Amino acid sequence: MLSAFKHQRQLALLDTLAALMLAQPPQWLEQVKIDAVLAMPLSRKRLFERGFNQSQLLATIIARHYALPVLRPDCVHRCYRPPQSTLKKSVRPRNVRGVFRFNQAVKKRNLLLIDDVVTTGATITELARALKKSGVSRVYVWTLAHPE
Repeated sequence: MLSAFKHQRQLALLDTLAALMLAQPPQWLEQVKIDAVLAMPLSRKRLFERGFNQSQLLATIIARHYALPVLRPDCVHRCYRPPQSTLKKSVRPRNVRGVFRFNQAVKKRNLLLIDDVVTTGATITELARALKKSGVSRVYVWTLAHPE
């Protein structure tokens, strides 16, 4: 279902996927202070190819549900690199090193980062590292799918 949504542009699945996330929120969610929601950014090239950012769509629904602001997609710039899914797990951390740039909107905030899928965690880890380096107070991560 996630693959059909993401790669075959079956946007009608958005509400179902968001409902799956909202039906099982992370246990820690009600115990932390979140200032804003940030979707895993796509590079301009990937956004143009796909036509939408699946994580941004999910983040918007989740943020609305919890009455949280969503950071604008342009507060984070992601440089294009080959898709992680096409690479061996051992090279994925190197592939995403240094790909994120931020503006002032992220400083001194506790952010909830929304992503559709985490496989090795390399992209999430790099984004969280870069966010912390740029002045974000805390980064919390909520994903729809991950390996068992």
